[in-house]
Amino acid sequence: MEEEVMKKRLRDNFLIGIFFLVIACLYVYLFARTKLIFSAGDMMFHANRMEELFRDVQHGVLIPRISTYTFNQVGSGINFFYPWIFLYPFVIFRLITGNPIMAFYLGVILETFLTLAIAYYSMHQYSHSKTRSLVFALIYTLANYRLYLVFNQNVLAESIGYTFVPLVLLGFYEVFFSNQQKWPLFGIGMTLLIYSHMLTTALTASFLLLTFLIFLPVIQGKGKRLLSAVKAAGLSLALTAFFLVPFFEQTLTNHLRASWKGFNYVALPMHVIENSLNNAPWQVIGFVLLLTLTFGFLGLKHAPAVEKFSYFSGLVLVLLTTTLFPWDKLLGTPIANLQFPYRLNGLATVMLSIYLSLLIEQAIRFLQSHYHVSSYLSIFVILAGLMCLTVSASEQIISWRSSDLMIDKRPTVNNYYLQNKNVNGCYNLRRNNWQNQFYYYGHNGAFDYFPVNIKADGQLITSIVTHHALVDGRKVNLTSRLTSKPNAIRYDLSGLKAGSTVQLPILFYHNDVVKIGNSDYRKPMVSNSTTVVVKVPQTHKQVTVKYQDSLLDVISVLVSVLAWLVVAASYLYRKLHRRKDYERIS
Repeated sequence: MEEEVMKKRLRDNFLIGIFFLVIACLYVYLFARTKLIFSAGDMMFHANRMEELFRDVQHGVLIPRISTYTFNQVGSGINFFYPWIFLYPFVIFRLITGNPIMAFYLGVILETFLTLAIAYYSMHQYSHSKTRSLVFALIYTLANYRLYLVFNQNVLAESIGYTFVPLVLLGFYEVFFSNQQKWPLFGIGMTLLIYSHMLTTALTASFLLLTFLIFLPVIQGKGKRLLSAVKAAGLSLALTAFFLVPFFEQTLTNHLRASWKGFNYVALPMHVIENSLNNAPWQVIGFVLLLTLTFGFLGLKHAPAVEKFSYFSGLVLVLLTTTLFPWDKLLGTPIANLQFPYRLNGLATVMLSIYLSLLIEQAIRFLQSHYHVSSYLSIFVILAGLMCLTVSASEQIISWRSSDLMIDKRPTVNNYYLQNKNVNGCYNLRRNNWQNQFYYYGHNGAFDYFPVNIKADGQLITSIVTHHALVDGRKVNLTSRLTSKPNAIRYDLSGLKAGSTVQLPILFYHNDVVKIGNSDYRKPMVSNSTTVVVKVPQTHKQVTVKYQDSLLDVISVLVSVLAWLVVAASYLYRKLHRRKDYERIS
């Protein structure tokens, strides 16, 4: 009997997986049919990250440290501060297809499929209802804000992060309100979120902390549950050590400036309503979830506590994205790192989707019991409605981005937007113009995590990113004299006078080392502007600057690998133990 149940469960999960894969392919096809990427500034940022990892992997290097092929080839340390592990699928698809555009869309298909699957799994573990789990997965994955992230603004890292937020919420619920022994689920969920996007991690963690404080009086067995939460945190720290250790190492040992702080695109309440009603693929919750906010209160009376909290938290989060909240009063606080209050719509989307899935499940049960309407038919109608909204949104994005130019020329400092013909300040990318974006890159994020004294000087930035060295105080262009290698750049100083002092156009980060001529690698001299300084040798005038993993870096990688092996071994042990128990009972 048990074996039959297992076979049925496997068969059902397989069919659901096929269903989700078909949806993911259809969803992405609506944009992939253009055979280009509608590249907002964020897409160019992530394209540089993808290209760097792709070049590293081509040369057999699996961990990107400093950027030497992209981000203007100045040794930018963006990879210390932006998680890169989930760029690997895009790189693998690129290696298979040889086409960066196809690789991007295949990666988004995988991301969409995983979002559907994880949303379904998370809701099923909570509600034990296949119907509700399917509804939640569809509403959440096809939600307006996620579509905005993936295809309008191309905020790839943030969109990947929201793939795992339902799993994080499930883990939090298990630890504090259900089975606290499932703390590994919480730890793994937070790990995957950290692997995706640090700011989304911080937002989600802050939301969970506030949720914990709200429910603290009613949490039973607080001591044991807090201990489980600490275990989950410890597991997550071990699993993410390979990223977090270099992150903190570089943060503490360099004087860097990250992205700008402030609050932009704070919406008027009426603009939120108008854009949602128009199904605009913008930074709003969208038509479906606006209806949920407007009429959802009608179902609160019979809703469980979790769902009531989901509705009200979603309402508060949406209101916080508007001018009803005095964001200007927080400009001098760490909260200013949020940059865009509309980012709260991501959490609002998942919370309102949880509540809406309950309402729809109740409606489906009512139709089934009173009118004999098949639940499959109801789900098909819901899917059809959501896909119609997606088609409408895709047409709007294609219409907007059709005015963006192709990046058919290599941008320059003085002609970055190609004679200002580019109305939206963005480029569209095709296979044949993909490489042009890497020769000069000045979009959002291009100069993030530069040393403070460089980032504050626009002329100095321009000089460095155009590869101008200072040779005894005189500018010399080294563009044709540099060779990129994984995590290293080699400069040919032939023709320069021996003994000359050269301030190389490469940024210095902790653990960078330099090899001058035939010497061994050693710690370099560093200028006041935090660039590497060398003396031209008498012979063998080749100078290489590279990042050399510290002992901490190496240990952190070993810790994370061992932690994942322990997690995998524990999972297999439990599976085998359960199988033996079943065979013994049989």
